[in-house]
Amino acid sequence: MILDARQMPDDERLTADVCIVGGGPAGITLAHELIGSGLSVILAEAGGEKPDGDLWPVFGGEVLTARHPPSDLYRSRCLGGTSALWGGRCAPFDNLDFEARDWVPYSGWPIARADLDDAYGRAARYCDLGRADWRVNGVMRERAPEMIPGFTDPVLDTAAIDRFSPPVRFGERYRDAIAASGNLRVLLNANCLSLGLAPSADHVAVLRMASVPGRRFTVTADACVLAAGGLETPRLLLESDDVVPTGIGNAKGLVGRFYLCHLQGKAGVVKLHTSLDGVVHEYERDEEGVYCRRKLRIVEAEQRRLRLMNVAVRFEHPAIPDPGHRSGILSAMYLSRHFLAREYSRKLAECGLNGENGRPPLATLALHVRNILIDAPSVAGFAARWFPNRRWGTRRIPYVSPPNRDNRFHLDYYAEQAPNPDSRVMLAPERDAFGRRRLRIDWRTSAQDHDNVVATYRLMKERLLASGLGDLVFDEAQLRSDFGAIGGHHIGTARMADDPSLGVVDPDCRVFGVDNLYIASAAVFPTTGHVSPTLTAVAFAVRLADHLRSRMGRGRWDGQASGTFGRWRPQSL
Repeated sequence: MILDARQMPDDERLTADVCIVGGGPAGITLAHELIGSGLSVILAEAGGEKPDGDLWPVFGGEVLTARHPPSDLYRSRCLGGTSALWGGRCAPFDNLDFEARDWVPYSGWPIARADLDDAYGRAARYCDLGRADWRVNGVMRERAPEMIPGFTDPVLDTAAIDRFSPPVRFGERYRDAIAASGNLRVLLNANCLSLGLAPSADHVAVLRMASVPGRRFTVTADACVLAAGGLETPRLLLESDDVVPTGIGNAKGLVGRFYLCHLQGKAGVVKLHTSLDGVVHEYERDEEGVYCRRKLRIVEAEQRRLRLMNVAVRFEHPAIPDPGHRSGILSAMYLSRHFLAREYSRKLAECGLNGENGRPPLATLALHVRNILIDAPSVAGFAARWFPNRRWGTRRIPYVSPPNRDNRFHLDYYAEQAPNPDSRVMLAPERDAFGRRRLRIDWRTSAQDHDNVVATYRLMKERLLASGLGDLVFDEAQLRSDFGAIGGHHIGTARMADDPSLGVVDPDCRVFGVDNLYIASAAVFPTTGHVSPTLTAVAFAVRLADHLRSRMGRGRWDGQASGTFGRWRPQSL
């Protein structure tokens, strides 16, 4: 059932076998996996069924670098969490991402990639990704053309793909199932203020909650799971300091440290000498109708040899705000930016072509209008394809991908960041509307992060030149200076380890020293890989559900499919 915590009396006391804090993709997946398990479950979501408008009162905080977005941006407060904003890009981590690499400080997971194989398959179903295959030849088989005709290379992999969820809005997709469940209560507008440890400090005795400022209630549960994301999770652990003054799980001072995002930037242009016909740079649909996108990557063996970290590079359009691209489609997108989601509208507005008072110069606007007028047939054709797909399509084309006319492809990169204990999330003295301390975010990059992107670009340039099919032109200074943190990728703030001196949670995602407290989010990832974190966070939620069912012993997993997912059957008494 779905309940509104604002309708409960003050000081209500609730109990459950499992309490999940956070109704985003990980929290909803975990709750869904526990339907019919014989366990009573409370899923506490801070927002309502629809996204809140102004998030500053609860998510606002201090950010110490302009390279990182404001703390309330790229976030959502509603049932479904940030899946309400999600573009849907999915791919699993690589084998190498889980390994301890002597050239990447603090790397290495206490589990192997193979330990997530089953969970990744189930997570792909939750995200509606079709076949969990991440190679173009696996999903298109004989129909798959080469990304660049005639280009095959043992170092530069062009057959890896990202797969795109429709995207699934978890709060909408799974609402009916969780509402109909007899063992699951969803509490909307249920804000977790802090966790209360028992005097022994070895288990969570109570979760302190509020529906609105000043109206409190509590939840007591045998198992507590924080599925609140990579920023709110360390905030809750640090805020819960009444029994242990340093905060829960923070005996070694690691909560909030090793804060990771992905480095992202647009830099470099690939100039191909081959015919434009056949170059794959747009979104493709596989045999199941799932949108896919090719990417350029350095193979794992070469990453080991050259001591590189993971980077993915994609063919992209030129920078949208610069009318020099002469594309009417891109200019139309720029001029209509105010109708986009707040996060993306702001991103376009901050791309460096603003005049006084943050408004684009009139000359820039005039050039965009000129592009639209000159390129009117292309704009009309694009609108006829784009708007019906975005409004009525079961699967939405993820992003603008205008036709290329001159064999020059601008590049967009996603790069792994090396773990750094000085990059961290802390508590600030200021307090939010509920009296909780706000966040202070000190996201830091290192010389290794930037050297890695430059080395990757150099290697790609070398391989393209050796093929005789093209060249990669780029400015190293731009690579080192023109970058930012990808919004919404909040990783590593409660990292996983096999030793409490090295992390916050163990391989089962249980907080060291606290018997009944778990974390289900990208906060536990020790490294970032090059991929978006949602799919892996959902996989960990699936894996944690299996652990809780086994540990709490209320039923057995029959391993059989029931509709889309496996089915849980309570044991006979």
